[in-house]
Amino acid sequence: MTKHNEEELRVLWRKQATATIRLSPEQLRERAEQFERQTRRRYLRDQVSFGIVAIAFAYGVIALDGGLVRLGCALLLMWALNGMYGLHKFGSALSIPVDAGTETCAAYHHRQLERQRDIAISLPLGIGLAVPGFVLFAIGSSLGPRQLPWEGAIALVGVFAFMCLAVVIHGRTLAGKWQREIDGLQAIRDRTN
Repeated sequence: MTKHNEEELRVLWRKQATATIRLSPEQLRERAEQFERQTRRRYLRDQVSFGIVAIAFAYGVIALDGGLVRLGCALLLMWALNGMYGLHKFGSALSIPVDAGTETCAAYHHRQLERQRDIAISLPLGIGLAVPGFVLFAIGSSLGPRQLPWEGAIALVGVFAFMCLAVVIHGRTLAGKWQREIDGLQAIRDRTN
């Protein structure tokens, strides 16, 4: 696809009519609170998942034999700890002010949707940081003192690749859903101004 065609597609995309959303202030507040609850549950689930991964690979650094396996475990442990930190810093839900008016609630919801969309879009980069550690772990498992057959290592890599692909597809789907809601909120804001 040429640059010219890509630009035409972008212009066509921007000219599309967005679905008109008509929300009362109460509906907007309820929608923002529901999204906040979902974000908190997702944050907790992801933190627990990263914690389990961190514990498993910390154990691997200590208990497993072979330099490559330990190095892979150490890299995956650092990846999990980095993921926990990144979630804490960027992925936690913002609390909606109790006495917020309609404009404040809309701005809050808009900002929260943007934050979560940006995290979902960045999932491939986050998963990509785990690849070197996982590759070293898989190779070390096949070459180390307790050798995993090559078929097992290949199956392990296949499962890892499938999980990465599933997470990326899920993240892109969520990002698209949230972008449509952001566009709808922007349309409401444009109509009121």
